[in-house]
Amino acid sequence: MNIPRTSSFRLDGERVLAAGGSSGIGFGCASASALAQAGAHVVIGARTAVKLY
Repeated sequence: MNIPRTSSFRLDGERVLAAGGSSGIGFGCASASALAQAGAHVVIGARTAVKLY
């Protein structure tokens, strides 16, 4: 996924929890990918671990 980068939106050194990583808006980790591209350390969580694989 190619997400536009802006110098004003940086999350360098921040930790982010991306909840709902196995379905819904978190599915496919597009939002987690955008946060990581902005410099954040991302942890993806879900209620069912099997669906994350």
